[in-house]
Amino acid sequence: MTSPSDLSLAPERALTRGRVVVHSLLWLTVGNTVGLLLASLLLWPTLGQFLEPLSYGRWVPVHLDLQLYGWSALPLVGLLLLWYLPLEDGDGSAKFALEVWSGALLFGALSTLAGGSGGKLFLEWSGAARWVFLGTLVVLWAVLARCLYLRWSRGGKRGNAGLRGRVGIQAVTLLLLALVPPVLWIASGAAVYPPINPDSGGATGTSLLGSSLGIVSLFLATPWILGLELRGSSRVQAVLASLLGLHFLGFLLLPHGDQSHHELLQTFGLASLVLWLPLVAVALRGFSWPTGARRWLLGMGVWGGLLVTTAVTTFLPGFLEAFKFTDWLVAHAHLAMAGLVTSFNGLVLLVVARGTPWSEVLAAPIPFWMWQGGCALLVSSLAWAGFRESSFPGGLAIVDIVVQRLYLARWGAGLLMTLASMIWLRDALGRSGPEDSRR
Repeated sequence: MTSPSDLSLAPERALTRGRVVVHSLLWLTVGNTVGLLLASLLLWPTLGQFLEPLSYGRWVPVHLDLQLYGWSALPLVGLLLLWYLPLEDGDGSAKFALEVWSGALLFGALSTLAGGSGGKLFLEWSGAARWVFLGTLVVLWAVLARCLYLRWSRGGKRGNAGLRGRVGIQAVTLLLLALVPPVLWIASGAAVYPPINPDSGGATGTSLLGSSLGIVSLFLATPWILGLELRGSSRVQAVLASLLGLHFLGFLLLPHGDQSHHELLQTFGLASLVLWLPLVAVALRGFSWPTGARRWLLGMGVWGGLLVTTAVTTFLPGFLEAFKFTDWLVAHAHLAMAGLVTSFNGLVLLVVARGTPWSEVLAAPIPFWMWQGGCALLVSSLAWAGFRESSFPGGLAIVDIVVQRLYLARWGAGLLMTLASMIWLRDALGRSGPEDSRR
């Protein structure tokens, strides 16, 4: 259970938590709607003539960006804001940061639809959209810095050792976050590309391991940032943090640069992620979670387990060559985004909203199971289509009735997930009272 102090929030902080929920669910719903449009165009290509010049190729990066920089990012943005905010937040700094972020997403989507895409997967921001998004990151950093200063000036200087220690950790984190805008600026440049597996054209085992360990770090840190009560042993948490540090050291020792999946160290490095399936579960079970969180934790466990095991299996020589350019890869991507990431974000928003009228939105069972059932149907239909395509490559060049039926099942799954997100958004907006609209 959460501490009593969480249940008596100042109105400003309650509204900040509500805004985080609303902004996050807004872009989930918009991104899902675009995804449903894409699924419709794959089934009925003639619909595209009514959208010209907004072709399928322009809508794809919009869908990816809104899910990645919108739904996948905004709960974490809210998590940072609430971690850094002083006890009283009457200056609207969090509201400003959230609105700037959503404005940048809208600007980027319109820019992409107008043909302003750089062509890089997930990092295709170009022209004015690239400047706007990088500016948004700077704005967020400035808001966090101001919040940290206010927290320090209002209590950190004369607070106890624990409070000073927390402010110190936040200061170090803020220095690390200052690296994000320049790094993303460099990474989004047309002349920069990550290491490539020369035998597949995709990511290397080392790069996949590094990014995955970053996600594990986020999972382990989130309960502490959320301020959840530790009910297990702090020694266990310390041991897990030490193991993560050792794993990062092993990652640094692995060969970097262009590396083939036929090299044993690449496969071994990626397979080492399996160790974190039970370890993350042990870490999260060591905290007291609010009502409704268990479903999201279960979703994280199921989708995370499927994601890691299928990632390792698919990366093996022979498998990767067969499935790399089929719908199996799309199924795997949805395991990560619609499965694991959405379950994690649902958990974060549920805890972020504790003590507010928005706490019930993500705790509702019906839209939760609508989403999880739709995700299961989506992933299974795409995986089946991938197996079909790998065994019968010629089916990609003709109208394969089996694949068409699987695409129809995917469309139905997308509709179910879109409806679930609409229910969440409707319920979240329904809890925005007149006091919020006047601010």
